[in-house]
Amino acid sequence: MKKATKIILIITFVLLYRATCSSAEDNSINIHEAIDLTLTNNSTLKSLRQEIKKAYAFKLQADGTLLPNISANASIDRQKESTTKNEERYDNKGAKVSLEQIIYSGGKNSAIRRQSKQVKSIAELMIANGENSTVGQLFVRFYNVILQREKIKAEESAVKTSKQHLKEVSKMRELGLANSLEVIRAGQQLAANTANLSTAKGLYESAQISLMNYIGITPEKRLEIEGGLNVPEAEGDRQTSIVKAQANRADLKRLEQQLEYQENQIMAEKSGMMPKVALGASTGYLNPYRNDDRGDDTWRAELSVTLPIFDRNTTRGNAIRAEAVLEQDKIALQQKELDVKSEVEIAWTEVESSLDRLKASEKALELGNESLRLAEVGFREGVTPQLDLLNAQTSLTSARLDYAQSQYNHLLTIVALKVTEGDVIEWTEGIKKQ
Repeated sequence: MKKATKIILIITFVLLYRATCSSAEDNSINIHEAIDLTLTNNSTLKSLRQEIKKAYAFKLQADGTLLPNISANASIDRQKESTTKNEERYDNKGAKVSLEQIIYSGGKNSAIRRQSKQVKSIAELMIANGENSTVGQLFVRFYNVILQREKIKAEESAVKTSKQHLKEVSKMRELGLANSLEVIRAGQQLAANTANLSTAKGLYESAQISLMNYIGITPEKRLEIEGGLNVPEAEGDRQTSIVKAQANRADLKRLEQQLEYQENQIMAEKSGMMPKVALGASTGYLNPYRNDDRGDDTWRAELSVTLPIFDRNTTRGNAIRAEAVLEQDKIALQQKELDVKSEVEIAWTEVESSLDRLKASEKALELGNESLRLAEVGFREGVTPQLDLLNAQTSLTSARLDYAQSQYNHLLTIVALKVTEGDVIEWTEGIKKQ
C-alpha cells in the first residue's frame, strides 16, 4: 500500500512539473514565434491584405467585359378615355428581356483585362514589401527588449558591487581604516546605482509593452522574451547584396508592374476615339399589341457600330495625361534602382562600422573588468584611493552597457542589410534551421 502511495505521489509530481514547464513555455516567445504572430496580427499587414480583395474585385469587373449585359423589365398600366359615345378603359401589359454584347470596344476591354493581372501582382508585391519592412521593425522592438534586459543585469551587478563596497567600508570605519566621508561616498554610489536600476526596469517594461502592441498582444497578456544579443556574421559582399536586392525587392518589382499597368491604361484611354461594335437583342410580350386588340410576343435584334468623330479632345487629353503618368513611373523606377544600390552600400558601411565599434567595446569591457579587479585589490591593501575604486566600478558598468548597446546596434545593422536585400524573412528562417 505504501509503495502504491509513493507511485501515485511520483506521478502527481511529474504531472505538476510538466504543467509548470508547459505554463512557463506558454508565457515566453522567441523571435521566430514573434515573426509568425506579427505576420498574422499586425494591423498594418491586415490592412495591406485587403489589396488582394480589391484586386479580385477589379478582376471580376475586367472578366465581366467578356459577358453580355442582360436586363429585364415589366410594365402594366390602365388608361381611361372619354369619347362622345361612351367611356372606354384600356389596359396595357408588357414584359421584355434585353441583351447587349460588346463585340469590339476599341481595345479598352482587352487592356482592362490585362491590367487585372497587374493589379493582382501589385497587390501581392505591396504585401510582400510590407511584410519585409514589418519584420525589420519587429527585430528593432524585439531585441530592444533583450537590450533593456541586459542593461538591467548590468545595473543589478553595479548595485551588488556597491552594496558589497558599502559593507566593506563600513567595517573598515569600525576598525579605523576608513573615514565617514568614504562611507558617504559608498552610500551615494549605491543610491545612484539603485536609481539607475529602477530606470532600467522601467525602460524594459515600456519596451516589452511596445513589442506586445506591435505583435498584437494586450499589455496584461504580455509574454516573456527568449534569446540574447547574439550577433551573426554578415554574409556575402556589397555586389552580392546588390544582386539580391535587385532580385528580391518587392517595391522595385511593384514599380515594374506599374509601368505595364500604365501602358495598358494609355491604350484604354486612346480607345475613346476608336469604333465600337455592339450586338443587341430583346424579346418580350405586349398586350394589346400595337393598339390591336390582341396580345403577342415581340423580338428585336440589332448590330450597331459607333464611330466617334469629335469628342472635344476628351480622349486626347486623357491619353496625354496617361502618357505623362507613364513617364513619371519610368523616372520613379530609375530612381528606385539607384536608391536600392545606395541603400545596400550604406547598409554595408554601417555593418562594417558597427562591427568595429563592437570589437572596441568588447575590449573596453575586458579592460574594465581588469581595472576594477586591480582597484579592489589596491583599495583593500591601502594603495588605491576610494575615488579610483568608485570610478572603476562606474567605468565597468558603463562598459557593460556600451557592449550590450554595441551588440544591439550591430545586430540591427545586419537586419537592416537583410531588409535592404528584401529577404529578411528567409534569412530568419535560415537562422532557425541552423
